[in-house]
Amino acid sequence: MVALDSATLGKVSRDYWSKDVSERDKARSFLARLRRLGIFVAFSGHHVNELLRHGDEEEARDRLRFLRSIPLVAWLRSYDRNWFPGGILDLFLHELHAVAHGSARNWRAIVDEVRVDLWQTGTGSEMLPEDDWCWATIRQEFARLHEKEKYIASIDRTDAGQCRDMKISEALRLSLRPREERDAYVRWFVQEVQEQLHQHGDERLDHSHEAAISFANSIMQDVGVIDEMEGNLVQRIAEWGGVPYEFVSPKMTISEFGELAVYATRLKTLSRSLHPPRELTVRDVPPNSLPSYVLETRLASIQRKADRVSGSDLGDDCITPLVLYTDAIEVDKRTCEFLKQMLRGEPELVALVGRFFRTIDYSQIPELLDE
Repeated sequence: MVALDSATLGKVSRDYWSKDVSERDKARSFLARLRRLGIFVAFSGHHVNELLRHGDEEEARDRLRFLRSIPLVAWLRSYDRNWFPGGILDLFLHELHAVAHGSARNWRAIVDEVRVDLWQTGTGSEMLPEDDWCWATIRQEFARLHEKEKYIASIDRTDAGQCRDMKISEALRLSLRPREERDAYVRWFVQEVQEQLHQHGDERLDHSHEAAISFANSIMQDVGVIDEMEGNLVQRIAEWGGVPYEFVSPKMTISEFGELAVYATRLKTLSRSLHPPRELTVRDVPPNSLPSYVLETRLASIQRKADRVSGSDLGDDCITPLVLYTDAIEVDKRTCEFLKQMLRGEPELVALVGRFFRTIDYSQIPELLDE
């Protein structure tokens, strides 16, 4: 089973419908060779999203028709068993279920337990049934999500005030900004964020000024909520982030606390979606418990340091954890380097990941996988 890069699938689709006979034969021979080798093409909902959100409606329709033509397909089973291929949240839920309702207590046990029922197999037409109205609606949602991804990836790259690497103990020594000075600070903050968006954000991001204002306002709202809480500042920050107080250390950086708060929020939401639901906290399932979550967040932390980010980075983060559950996964050049960099310090993950590779010519993939 191989998970191909969305860009590769787009190229194969283009050639599959090409008017040029040699290009058309190349694509159809590629699928035929995969079938002869018994290789299933693995999909998640993120693959489908990236392929069908194409701005050209005719191109998107061709891609949908192409996906339906693939003879051997495996798609990630959604946790609640609906028909659409599952995404990263479904993968987290499968892993969390193995911990909360199963016997898994380490990464290897989680992966082994989840893999048994993770994939549904069939043909492309069985994965993506015919329903023109349904797919037109889904494509609109994909386009909306794409704009959101560009915003999230771009904002996540900013660090106005250079506080990401500041320790909580250092932040506590700073004097609290008086309320009457906050309007001026917000204006400076917006300008700084907008400048960083131009320098490092997704080049396709529209309305960067509005994005900076929205982000600044959300930060100020959070500050206001924390101000109204009782107790010392560390306790207030921990409570605001939904993080147990004992998990917050003065040596922790602002960035590390932010990641912990995001995890706590995700865990709260995911645990309520379990069957049956559970009220799980960071105490029950510590941050390093779920292998896919660890891989996703550590890859994202490396991507965040790149000089220029892209909304597609979020898609890479969501697809790359499939390396734990497939025989092989194709990634682009940048993700390949980031993944190698991340795994150098993660021997436990190295023992779990399948093969990952990058290619220039997709026609080489069947032979590569057959070696």
